[in-house]
Amino acid sequence: MARFKSIVTDAGAAALTALIAAGKPLILTRAAAGSGVATVSPNTLADLVTPENVAVSLGEKDLVEGDPAIMRIPVQVTNEALDAPVWIREVSVYGNTIDNTEVMFCYGWLDGDDSDNVLPATSFEEDADTVHIHDLAVFVTNQEAASVSVQVAPGSYVTREQMTTYAAPLVHTQGADTVTETTGENTEQVQRRQDSDIEAIKEQLNTGFTGTTVTHTFAPAQLSYWKGYDGTGVPEGILDQTRNRLYL
Repeated sequence: MARFKSIVTDAGAAALTALIAAGKPLILTRAAAGSGVATVSPNTLADLVTPENVAVSLGEKDLVEGDPAIMRIPVQVTNEALDAPVWIREVSVYGNTIDNTEVMFCYGWLDGDDSDNVLPATSFEEDADTVHIHDLAVFVTNQEAASVSVQVAPGSYVTREQMTTYAAPLVHTQGADTVTETTGENTEQVQRRQDSDIEAIKEQLNTGFTGTTVTHTFAPAQLSYWKGYDGTGVPEGILDQTRNRLYL
């Protein structure tokens, strides 16, 4: 499985420091992804090495308490409308400085060789969707994290909390013949209906990932894009040939 490292850039740290001093928040406005590999220290970069025109969206930040604390910013990358495969080796998040100019706040890069970090094309007879979640985890203080906000486009992102809720198994503690007062259904009927609803939601979302784990739904002809499925070995994960899904 592809692993990524991430860091706050020098420009991002300077922007955050100036905004905190002025009592203003740093607003993270967008994310981007690319296929390049940095040849300099990642914290000195001002932009992606090789930007790619792929669909990218930001999720809400999450603070992981510790010493030091870690601010986790999820970035969702998809292969929507791609007509050729793209390797994702770098991810960035941008925000506005105190004088309202944009800087790359943090940068994530592939730690190791290419593996499952490819976005395949959708230009096959059978369209397929691929979604990557890259968690950019950066070291910040609680004060700094409190001064960062994320501008999220409505409906553009499925949060980890939503996915956990949708995927969580239902626990039924009442007897199967217990009748609910509001609907007149017994517990077994309610359980069947709720289980069906959850499966339908999961099918629509078609996302089963946390961190940089990925679920791919693919056209059979796309399988050769993933290294390890060329007869020389199998990457970590499960291949569901019946549903054309690759869980990594």
